[in-house]
Amino acid sequence: MFKNFFVTTFRNMRRSAGTSVINIVGLAMGMAVAMIIGLWIHDELQVNKNFPGHERISQVMLTGTFSGEMETDPGNPAPLAAQLRTDYSSEFKTVSLATHAIPHIFSVGEKKLNATGMFADSYFAGLFSVKPAAGTTNITSANQVLLSQSLARSLFGDANPVGRILKIDSKDLLTVAGVYPDFPKASYFGDVDYLGSWNYYLANNPGADQYWEMCYFYIFTRLTPGTDNAQASHKIANLLKPHLTDINPVFSLHPMDKWHLYETFKNGKNVGGRIQYVWMFGVIGFFVLLLACINFMNLSTARSERRAKEVGVLKTMGVRRSQLIARFIGESILITFGSFLLGIFLVFLSAPLFNRVVGSQIYIPAGSLQFWLMCIGFVVFTGFVAGCYPAFYLSSFKPVKVLKGNIVAGRSAATPRKVLVVLQFLTSIFLIIATTIVLQQLNHARSRPLGYSNKGLINIPVTTDLLRKNYDVLKQDLLQSGFVTRVSLSSQAINAHKGSSGGYKWTGMTAKDGAVCETVNIDEDFSSTVNWKFKLGRNFSKAFPSDSSGIILNEAAVNYMGLKNPVGSSIEVFRQRFHVVGVVQNTISNAPFSSISPAAFFLIGPTRIPAGNITVRLSPVKSARESVAFLKNVFNKYNPDAPFEYYFADQQYAQAFNTVIATGYLGAFATGLALFISCLGLFALASYTAEQRTKELGIRKVLGASVFSIWRLLSKEFILLTGVGFIIAVPLVYWCMSRWLDNYVYRIAISWEVFAFTGIIALLITLLTISFQAIRAAIANPVKALRNE
Repeated sequence: MFKNFFVTTFRNMRRSAGTSVINIVGLAMGMAVAMIIGLWIHDELQVNKNFPGHERISQVMLTGTFSGEMETDPGNPAPLAAQLRTDYSSEFKTVSLATHAIPHIFSVGEKKLNATGMFADSYFAGLFSVKPAAGTTNITSANQVLLSQSLARSLFGDANPVGRILKIDSKDLLTVAGVYPDFPKASYFGDVDYLGSWNYYLANNPGADQYWEMCYFYIFTRLTPGTDNAQASHKIANLLKPHLTDINPVFSLHPMDKWHLYETFKNGKNVGGRIQYVWMFGVIGFFVLLLACINFMNLSTARSERRAKEVGVLKTMGVRRSQLIARFIGESILITFGSFLLGIFLVFLSAPLFNRVVGSQIYIPAGSLQFWLMCIGFVVFTGFVAGCYPAFYLSSFKPVKVLKGNIVAGRSAATPRKVLVVLQFLTSIFLIIATTIVLQQLNHARSRPLGYSNKGLINIPVTTDLLRKNYDVLKQDLLQSGFVTRVSLSSQAINAHKGSSGGYKWTGMTAKDGAVCETVNIDEDFSSTVNWKFKLGRNFSKAFPSDSSGIILNEAAVNYMGLKNPVGSSIEVFRQRFHVVGVVQNTISNAPFSSISPAAFFLIGPTRIPAGNITVRLSPVKSARESVAFLKNVFNKYNPDAPFEYYFADQQYAQAFNTVIATGYLGAFATGLALFISCLGLFALASYTAEQRTKELGIRKVLGASVFSIWRLLSKEFILLTGVGFIIAVPLVYWCMSRWLDNYVYRIAISWEVFAFTGIIALLITLLTISFQAIRAAIANPVKALRNE
């Protein structure tokens, strides 16, 4: 029985070789896309799930009103951790306090490495189940440190690092207490290469655990059994209000299972985040697979006339309809299995490219039994979806009519096929419009004025006190070299403002105006180095000693404060008076899609935050490679205790577009693939339509019909179906993409030209696809068509 099933299946495939190839290739492409996206979604859903008890771990978030806008951030005051442990022990089983990820220089002998990690209290390792690969994870001294396996190997090679001494930032000695397995790169702690002692951090930052106003630290918790996030959030919501009143602070808990995919907050509420891309790619994968299944359905029913007699004979011999349905679905699953083998090969070939575009690490888990069981289910599901309609349709034929030849399969199946064709066009048009809007939003953000020139601009972190001491001679060497045109010092890079502070007061402000500004300290050369554009006033200058109490504001700060004549205005910052010397054009200092935050710039001085960044503008007449090599030699000369580290400002800015670029590329790829699959099916369907109407077309030609009239006759139905798909797709894609654009402050408005352009493209693709078969049928010799009559 099984042998007969396989023989007849392959015989039918060979009899309609062209259709079979289209079915197998179309299904293979659809299944490959679905598998790649499925593997990526699986990885995304598993992020942070490797931590035992992750479902009960949360992070404390602080929501406040800053310069009129409500923002939510993981930065919290350190004293909160102790209060949660003592006053709310019934809600929190464990509370851990840690810094954000901080870069430091670790050196052993002549070997020096930049490493990023956290300083955490003794509860951290237990909360996140950090197990020792060597030594212990229990730090008992301020001068002990834990290293990841990769960092320990880089510093000590294959030697046992436990008990060894290393130097941090070329000044303090730390003892390696233990080594832990690297955190997964995709996890929340993926960039944590070391775990230092919280007591070491306090020794270098006295009083950090005392001030409620310093909201810089991360607090992680594990809830007690029976306590949920909503209950605990409600109890701790107002704990900061007695200490900080000007921002209306509210604490809440963000569960670990949402850190990766639901990281975005708006007006204090969690509104999603990366999950939108998971849904987007998931929907794309589903619809591309659906298009391939629709092709299979259409082509199977279109050639039903060829199998009608087979159904009639089998029914006459006593085969029940349920057996026929099982037979046809079995054929579909067998063809789908062939497509799956081709699809898995396509996944193997395309996974490296997908990983580069998306920044993921997907692979085919060939050694996983669960993966192959899911693949079997995937094949059966796809085969059933693709084959169910043809199976029910073919098995419905009446044997008497079939054996008399009284069946015209194409006509009787016309309406369901038209619905499926409309669905194909709808999906393709939806993807074209959506991808076009994503690319327009990307180009819109890329063309946004920066407010400075990032071409040839390099940011170099100031990592040691020695570099600060040698800055003047280093600057002189750089400027005299011919490789550099400008050099400046600042507390932060122009494109990475990370610190904001409140306490700003000005004439005319109201109680609700409390401003929080990005606070940056700069020297007199910063403006000319980054090519600032002044709207009012001037830059800091050594010719004006009073500039030590001067301040430069950006346009956003002036607008928020409502300063009519800002230059010369007096502003109080932490009980100290400053006068505005200039107003600069807004600069994009962080995300290119967000609004510009108010910013205040102070002149670097003995009492200000020490410089943390050197900004260098390269000479345009020298090659970047030669310039960087020269910079490395000079910095190694004046800062021998640290490896040379640098970042091109334009490359850093470009990284902010990675997610949208990946979305655009994948959308364009999926759209192209969807169109290709649709065109394959449309081409085959047009050929069967022309074949079924061969005699009708022959009679029309004998009666004098022109080639154009026959082409129009065969094309108008498909053009009408394209129009119906377009009409349905337009409101759907408008609604979906409007929701997507709502995530961006700086966004485009969806224009009618996108829809008009897509409609024209869809029409042209339809005409080009079917015209070959239509013209071929129109110019065919009518004698051959009527020979049998």
